[in-house]
Amino acid sequence: MRRFLPLVFIAGTALLTSCAKDTEPVPAPLYLLDQRWVLAEIEGKAAGEQTGSTSTDLILSSVGSSNSGRAFCNQYGGQYQLAAASAGLRFSNQHATYATCSNQDLETRYLQLLPQVTRYSISNRQLALYDTEHAQPLLVFKAAK
Repeated sequence: MRRFLPLVFIAGTALLTSCAKDTEPVPAPLYLLDQRWVLAEIEGKAAGEQTGSTSTDLILSSVGSSNSGRAFCNQYGGQYQLAAASAGLRFSNQHATYATCSNQDLETRYLQLLPQVTRYSISNRQLALYDTEHAQPLLVFKAAK
């Protein structure tokens, strides 16, 4: 009977821990990968009016560890790396097409912020991307419908 008690304790702990999904990072690829994420905030400020296919977005492909999307003016892409069994996430420098627009400065800042990301969290269909220096997220995205 004494050998059975630790197994019951471990199983019960695992069940209780699995209920804490609202505050814990969701492990990839449950929601993170192959989902279109639309930018809602950049450094704590609203991303501005964006609609339809012109929205700044991010997609992390489950194949090949590549990311892609549309920034304020251009298509962009690069590579990402997920840390095993944690909320670690890193992006390579991003490559973009060369069109210019009125939001060019904001797009440049967005593309500079992605390689600074070190971790993520997902809560209430929002993806928050953080660096190591700030408690507030650098970028916040909402899951596209």
